[in-house]
Amino acid sequence: MINVRLLGRDPTPQETPISSIADKLLDAARQELGYTVAHGKNSKYGTWYAAGASAGFAHAPWCDSFVSWAASTAGVTKSVGKFAHTPDHQAWFKTQKAWSAQPQPGAVAFLKQDAQVGIVEQAADGRVTTIEALHGKVQRVTRPESDFAGYGVPKQVETPLFHGNTVASYFWDDGSGVNGDTGMPASGKPMQKGMAASPSWPMGTKGYVIYNGRKADFFVGDRGPGNPSGSGIMLDLDGQTFAELTGGDWNHSSLTVSGGQGHIKIDYVITKWGPGLGKKGAPAPFSSGAYNMRDSSAPEAPTPKFPTADLSEVTKICAVAPAAKAVATKKAHPTAVGTATPALQNAAGETPTHEVPVAGVVSVLLLFAVATAGVRRVSRPARGRHR
Repeated sequence: MINVRLLGRDPTPQETPISSIADKLLDAARQELGYTVAHGKNSKYGTWYAAGASAGFAHAPWCDSFVSWAASTAGVTKSVGKFAHTPDHQAWFKTQKAWSAQPQPGAVAFLKQDAQVGIVEQAADGRVTTIEALHGKVQRVTRPESDFAGYGVPKQVETPLFHGNTVASYFWDDGSGVNGDTGMPASGKPMQKGMAASPSWPMGTKGYVIYNGRKADFFVGDRGPGNPSGSGIMLDLDGQTFAELTGGDWNHSSLTVSGGQGHIKIDYVITKWGPGLGKKGAPAPFSSGAYNMRDSSAPEAPTPKFPTADLSEVTKICAVAPAAKAVATKKAHPTAVGTATPALQNAAGETPTHEVPVAGVVSVLLLFAVATAGVRRVSRPARGRHR
């Protein structure tokens, strides 16, 4: 037997709302189980990806195109990404601070070898079961947890709501009166690393800035800059963050940054609009009074853009089909789910899982029993009578 799993079916199934990103992604992936592509043929996933890139991707390995297709079908591309090249996909999750060493259902699993990728369905007892495109077929595969490099966690991806660029300066209002300090932050929260001052965005707005390839998170907890905002300086970062971005030194005594710059041009990304008063969207000067707006409408979220790898690099990814080999097995003990010990594994040590409904197995057993009974009835010798 090859890891046959008996599935009981509920005669009165209940519709369960699918709400989480993980549930949606897994539901889309499960619908594709059993999809097979003959050697040398194009998959529908590669063809789908090629439509938005170039025709050559239709012929390329498609393990990551499958993951991206499932995300698109589930409507969660912003949280999963759209990639055909697994190294780029892995790097994207890390940039989004959505990388984990621990498997969890719905996470995107990256193997250490072959640049293979799949979607985690289950993880227990040091083994991880994924749904993935492997050897020309969408299937479940179970491997040791040690085979994986790590996992992209879609629910941790900071989905951009708005982005742009502006000029930023720095501040540190802790009530000390040092360096023109005017008092405590307007939000009432203590001054801290990560706090920013905006002349217009709602209090509690969250996001991050990028400067020369360096990224720093922020939340709006104060108002400012004041007059400088009229000259295009639309964001005050805390002094410590500003020093890290510019490579300067933060002086805790003078509350100044030395060795760096006073103003820098940054790119910003908003990941959450705050609930307070203020204007959502592009920042406005303090003099406009936008900080006091009520019920400001959020602008339409930008369409995410994902890098397209060089086709020659994509041809190097995804596991190549190994030859099958027999492995020793032990007799399976009955379990609640009727899982038999696998009798075959491929050369990579992967264990495919094949599912068979209970009803089909029961029907076969009944037919076998009837046939056997008929044979016994014909062959049984007569007893108690002699001619």
